[in-house]
Amino acid sequence: MKPKSIILASAAALLLLGISVYSIYNMQINKTHNSREYISITVNYEASYDEVNDYAEYGVSIYVYDLQSAEISEVFSFPQNSMYALGVYDKKSNSVYYTKEKDNNTYERQRTGDQIYKYNLDTGVDTMLTEDLLAINYIIPVDGAVFFVAARMNNRSLALGKINLSDGTIEYWKESDTLSAQTISIDRIQKRIYTAVYDSAERDIATDLFNSGASTHPVAYKHSIYSYNYNLDDKQEILSKDDMGIYSVYARDNRLLYGALDLTVFPDEAYDMSEVIDINSKDVLFQSEEHFSRRGGGFSQDLKGVYSAVRTDDFAGIEYFDFETQERKTITAIDFGYLGSIQLMY
Repeated sequence: MKPKSIILASAAALLLLGISVYSIYNMQINKTHNSREYISITVNYEASYDEVNDYAEYGVSIYVYDLQSAEISEVFSFPQNSMYALGVYDKKSNSVYYTKEKDNNTYERQRTGDQIYKYNLDTGVDTMLTEDLLAINYIIPVDGAVFFVAARMNNRSLALGKINLSDGTIEYWKESDTLSAQTISIDRIQKRIYTAVYDSAERDIATDLFNSGASTHPVAYKHSIYSYNYNLDDKQEILSKDDMGIYSVYARDNRLLYGALDLTVFPDEAYDMSEVIDINSKDVLFQSEEHFSRRGGGFSQDLKGVYSAVRTDDFAGIEYFDFETQERKTITAIDFGYLGSIQLMY
């Protein structure tokens, strides 16, 4: 082989080696990054049934679905005695944040108030984090804190709260006592909390107008989406709807998906509306009549679609919706219990 040919062949080999090393490096980076993302799933099930007294006891299991390996595994289970079965697995602390009644480890509901607990899977230590809550709708652990939506003993409106895990202190949003949070989602990249809210006093007035016969059709009341920083002291109003109820929000890296339902007609006549908006420009990037569940979900890493909980008469599980193709793909079916909620963790 001529010297020039040898040099060219060597250069090509080095180039191929460089490309191979770069590809392997990129694959490893992606693998490491994707391995941080998983879906925490809450499932409740019938633990026992007394045929004589027609009485059932229910348990709750927390599962983890690994988005990289597509494997699902159970990490924790506990008796259900809270109003709603709720729990989230946090891989960073190897702990489960979940709800149960205060000082109640049985299946029997004692009406002592639902509280948030932390169970450390390494040590087996179970710690009560709250003590004055009544019912809890959402729990999301992030960056040394736990954000939650709950009614309190002294106020049944659903408030947005934060538990500081470093010292156990609890903070709440600075809103009126009648403002209620319908649902929340956390943008972990931009460190913002998004919540759909309504005024419970306005809701009560609307309900009374219809129930009294003063209105022959359902009466709408205003829903808004607010954004807060992690300290809950910086609020931004994202949008408002006068005639639609906002039932779901998914947020990630300044993208927001929300689902809304027409409140001016009867439920069987109502239609779904969903939009994806760019928080910075307020541009609408996607709009459809697709339903995205309040039971939880979130954007994929590339922002090209969303994962969401699905529960119908025919199917329960997690689906992925692609914005470009507008097609749904089954991620995993949940046929081993009753699907409660999911939380995309990253």
